[in-house]
Amino acid sequence: MYTKCKFISIVSFLLSTLLLLSSLSLNAQTDSLQGKSYNELEQLYKIERHNNPKLAKVYAEIIYQRSKQENNPKRIAQSLYKKATLSYNLGIYDSATYYSNTSLKIGKQLANDSLILQNYCLKGNIASIGGDYKTAIDNYLIAKNVADEMGNINDVLQISHNIGFLKKQTKDLTEAAAIFKKNLRTIREHNLNELSRLEVASLAFLSETYLRMKDYNTAKTYTEEGLLLATKNKYKELYLYLNANKTIIQFQQQQYQKSIASSKASITSILDFGNEQSLTTPYLYIGKSYLKLKKYDSAIFYFKKFENIVQTKEIDTPELEEVYEFLALCYASTGDKQNSILYFKKFAELDKQNDSINTNMNNDLHEKYDILPLKQEINSLDTTNQKQKKRETYLYISLIILVISLLAFFIWFKRKQRQNKLRFQKLLVKIETLEKPKEKIISKKIISKETHNPITDENVLQILKALEAFEEKELYLRLDCTLGYVAKKLKTNTSYLSNVINTYKEKPFRTYLSELRINAALIKLKNDEKLRSYTIKAIAAEFGYKRSETFSRVFKAHTEMYPSAYIKSLENQKNK
Repeated sequence: MYTKCKFISIVSFLLSTLLLLSSLSLNAQTDSLQGKSYNELEQLYKIERHNNPKLAKVYAEIIYQRSKQENNPKRIAQSLYKKATLSYNLGIYDSATYYSNTSLKIGKQLANDSLILQNYCLKGNIASIGGDYKTAIDNYLIAKNVADEMGNINDVLQISHNIGFLKKQTKDLTEAAAIFKKNLRTIREHNLNELSRLEVASLAFLSETYLRMKDYNTAKTYTEEGLLLATKNKYKELYLYLNANKTIIQFQQQQYQKSIASSKASITSILDFGNEQSLTTPYLYIGKSYLKLKKYDSAIFYFKKFENIVQTKEIDTPELEEVYEFLALCYASTGDKQNSILYFKKFAELDKQNDSINTNMNNDLHEKYDILPLKQEINSLDTTNQKQKKRETYLYISLIILVISLLAFFIWFKRKQRQNKLRFQKLLVKIETLEKPKEKIISKKIISKETHNPITDENVLQILKALEAFEEKELYLRLDCTLGYVAKKLKTNTSYLSNVINTYKEKPFRTYLSELRINAALIKLKNDEKLRSYTIKAIAAEFGYKRSETFSRVFKAHTEMYPSAYIKSLENQKNK
């Protein structure tokens, strides 16, 4: 007992000594900086702001205090912006928001465009990290207006880069890649050496964008190029970002041991940099690699570390849902029934909350780990526990409820099948009508309706005939087909064209366009077996829609069936 107490006393003494030395070191460093001039402190800040933000934070604080002593509003606002940027880089977003708002307020009072621009860009970045993309784009657009007025190409490129980041985050990957490539080309064509950081950032985001597009070879090319430039220019935070992409590429290419080694090597660098939130990526991919190698205990260890950081740092990340799913699988594989059920319930709750996010999650997850058998297994484990804890009466009640639920589901499923069959038959009749040759426009039809609208027969006839040609050429399938585009093609104005379509097609332009596209989709999908093998996103693009969700929604509104159900019915009919 005495030995144990003595050991504790020694440890306490050592810890106290270390804390005292650390405090004295920091105070000594701060005292030594007091003799530096404002310009010297600025230079020290610029040297360390990207590679050692914790040290740069000390310089920024001294600059801020000195600016307050001098009562220099411009310098106060600039130093507050420095503190905001460093807080953002260190993942302290509440402080970043506070400092940026205060700096922006002073900047507006001073009518300082540079400060206003910088703070709106930073506020956009903070909102984007938090998933508030509407606020982010609002801030970026304000910043863009200021940048346009200032006429500074560097600022315009930076804002364009930020908007590209938003598109990447919202899954508009093709557009995001186009923006990053254009920025990269502009920087290199104009030889903008002062934008070398943005050049590396563009490479980093191109790497991640192609990674999300599952084009791993292109992602690897941009990653390697970015790592070389980041190392050469000593851009530590971008090097860490690119290195994280490298570990993900290794995982996706099934190089699990390499991914583990790279991730573990990056942990020390991330801790030195000072942004603990960035540890989520190595922890996640070490865990996923161990899971692939069926080393479940090791996988659990790193998934738990991921969960701990997310909870303690209050990070909003969609990866938490898949980590709960993986933990449920790991615990089930090791025979830990209680934890398996616990994490499956956590996964189910989060899955319900994040329905909109789940539609964009990696579908490969369910294919490779087959979560459905896992659900059945966990439900079975749960039932076993209930048998042990509850009376037999409860078991009978559970069985009755299960039978009723299965019966209700079976009835619902059969009814749904019948409804889809009827809808499909109706669609086939409709398609047969659509495939018949259309009657040409005759002038009598126009004359009979001329009292409804004050437009001349000649103009209407010309517009309607032009619309016929527009339909025959299938120009409505273009991605950029809008009322303005059609009006330009028909050499008229949008108001007049809208009026004609409303009167003689008896529907608004949007409905008219949607009907043309969906009718074309119905016919072509029926007759083109190869087209039916495309993904819904690819099919949507074929018929003028940029987003698969929009195409599915409009298709359902016009046909009462989703595209996937229609294609399945066509395939079933073919196989009969």
